[in-house]
Amino acid sequence: MIIAIPMSRDRLATHFTKAPQIAFYDEHLQLIGRYDNPAMSGGCSAKKAMLNLIIDHKTDIVVVQHIGERMLGKLLDAGISVSQADNALDIAELINRARDLNHRLLDASQGRASLNHEKKGGCCGGASGGCGCSGKATASNSLDPRILKTPYQLDPQSTPTAVQYAGFRSVK
Repeated sequence: MIIAIPMSRDRLATHFTKAPQIAFYDEHLQLIGRYDNPAMSGGCSAKKAMLNLIIDHKTDIVVVQHIGERMLGKLLDAGISVSQADNALDIAELINRARDLNHRLLDASQGRASLNHEKKGGCCGGASGGCGCSGKATASNSLDPRILKTPYQLDPQSTPTAVQYAGFRSVK
């Protein structure tokens, strides 16, 4: 089992794509490698390079404190489990927590809304290519209007939808 942890000052970074480095550990707490985060150079293609780094290392679980809904959706779509933790925990505690299914993020809507994405005209300022989202959220990334974060926006007449488990898989 390979666990990726975005790092800042030898701790879990508070925001996934803004971490200066990504560390890869095995289930025995052994550091496999630590790499500079390609997303630090900015832009859609840099975030795609970060995602590819994680996929290329055959990562099973990524540990995050905060992550955007678009990147969370891409990790889940790639079959990578995402575990949420607090950056006050040390590496051993982060890895142990990553194994606990109760801390898994199961749907892109559990990530932070990508507010700046549409303001900038979608991917790469509206140009085709980049991260490939074409400026529109996919079905797994879109928010159901009945499942909102503020209670005054909920429609009491609506029926809840089924829970989606995109990208969820058991840990060996």
